[in-house]
Amino acid sequence: MCTRIFNNFNNNYLTTARNMDWATQMPTTIFAFRISPEDHMIKCGTEDENEHSLIWEAQYSSIVTMVGTEAPYGASDGINSAGLVANLLYDSNASYERKDGSSCKNLDVLRWVQFVLDTCCSVQEVVETFSTDAKTQIQLIGGIVPGSTKPASLHLSVSDKFGDSAIIEVNKGNYVIYNNSEFRVMTNEPSYAKQIELNQFWRWQWNNKNNFPSNTLPGGPFPSDRFARASYYLNNLYNSKDTADSLTQSKSVVMNASVPVNFDFSLENFPNIAQTLWSSVSSHNNLTYYFCNARCIGDIWMDLNKIDEFPSSVSKLIVVSEIDNKFINHELYGYQNRNFEETVDPFATNLILA
Repeated sequence: MCTRIFNNFNNNYLTTARNMDWATQMPTTIFAFRISPEDHMIKCGTEDENEHSLIWEAQYSSIVTMVGTEAPYGASDGINSAGLVANLLYDSNASYERKDGSSCKNLDVLRWVQFVLDTCCSVQEVVETFSTDAKTQIQLIGGIVPGSTKPASLHLSVSDKFGDSAIIEVNKGNYVIYNNSEFRVMTNEPSYAKQIELNQFWRWQWNNKNNFPSNTLPGGPFPSDRFARASYYLNNLYNSKDTADSLTQSKSVVMNASVPVNFDFSLENFPNIAQTLWSSVSSHNNLTYYFCNARCIGDIWMDLNKIDEFPSSVSKLIVVSEIDNKFINHELYGYQNRNFEETVDPFATNLILA
């Protein structure tokens, strides 16, 4: 249902792009979180705070796209002021319950992205946080995708300004971590281990060592098709010359792996094949975040370097709203920092002003 790519050919111009797919439109809000020495943003890992809830203090400013225009929200992807990017993708094989869960701190999977962006500055720090040796063991708690009846069955990808990348899957509450700068493409299914195995076939087909090379590409909407397609184009790009070059490369590759608006896939056995609702592109080095609504012609972008332009410690910009069961895609264009409005932290337990 979704695709993520990490363009790390040139460490001076690192960018990550992703598609967000869903069967129906979804209300969507972009949040900006401004962290300063005066503000201590304390957040809770579950809807109800208790002794088992993971509680954390935000260390980094961030821009995060969330599903929903009112609580409960689901953090989908974003970038923080350390240049770390996090993306959630659907994974029907994910399972969160752990045998030793009673000794863990609970984190709602819909707050996973926000926790990572609030507390981590690199892929390695994310990997260490969810390793079996971590001081605090974290158990993900499943929820329902806001605005739907489907369970939030998800896995996570992270990338950073150091050129590192990781994919984290969850199997019976245990984290399966793939950490390698070469792991640059991610789709929903099958498991990442199987995706690597399948991709070896395609990489051989395209290899110069193959005496009968084939540049045939899978053109379908299935995750494995899109994985191969994104991998092929990403691995055949020239080295980007500047940030604008890298951003447009990433956007063009991820959109090549998107599914058209109003795509009608009639096979009942494949409910997870769905239209692309929006794409995002992030610059790790420049700390800019671009949002591309598939139902709007124009793109919008935000800049974490100009965090003071946001009106408050927590600000929001609604990009898709729902009124009387009708979705409204707001026609927004260009730079948006000053167009955000003041709001409250959707995941906060308290906001202490020193």
